[in-house]
Amino acid sequence: MAEMPENIAPGVHRVDAVGIKNFIHVLLLENDDGLTLVDTGVAGSVERIKDAITSLGAGPGDLKRIFITHHHDDHTGGLKGLLEWAPGAEVGSTAHEADVISGRRGFDPPSNAFFRRMSSGARPPGIPVGKVLREGDVVSGFRLISTPGHTLGHAALLRDSDGLLFTADAFGCLPRKIRVGVRKALCTDPPLAKRSAGKLLAENFATVVMAHGPVLRAGARASLQRAFERCRY
Repeated sequence: MAEMPENIAPGVHRVDAVGIKNFIHVLLLENDDGLTLVDTGVAGSVERIKDAITSLGAGPGDLKRIFITHHHDDHTGGLKGLLEWAPGAEVGSTAHEADVISGRRGFDPPSNAFFRRMSSGARPPGIPVGKVLREGDVVSGFRLISTPGHTLGHAALLRDSDGLLFTADAFGCLPRKIRVGVRKALCTDPPLAKRSAGKLLAENFATVVMAHGPVLRAGARASLQRAFERCRY
């Protein structure tokens, strides 16, 4: 059975990239010419994302763009498989993330020594990024906001027309509490991640989607503000 994406706003669909609700999200954005996918989940997410696209009455030729918020493998893991299915899709990211995704440089190291050792043998996807985006560029109606810290080229997306904010991993909830950068141990530069979180709080938003955790509607700003104030990075 096709995975039914959750329509969270006009033209915006949230997809659970794994079989656990609210664990890893990707977004499907409707455009006049087709669809944009934001992030690709893990390698095992490919079939779920394909099913979600199919459930919207679309196919591989309708997937026009894939935007990657940052290079961690729970966001890039499905990229290779999805491009095999939809080879016409253009891949976009910020410049730093493009360097990592393409394999021109290695992964940004986590700040935590244990996670650095665990990830020392990991290799980037080695997939070319066709479109490099910068602060203020628009991705399917969403403005790109540079939010480094979780990784050094991390980006969030904000649709100014209705205040829909996709924080990616600038904020995240694993497993129950919202935190800056999801977890300090996973951030390359925790103090920078906190500064980026503060930058997002200065924006005008109403609804928040994180890559990990529930969609925040009523009280979304207050929830992120509390996480920011608790943060001791």
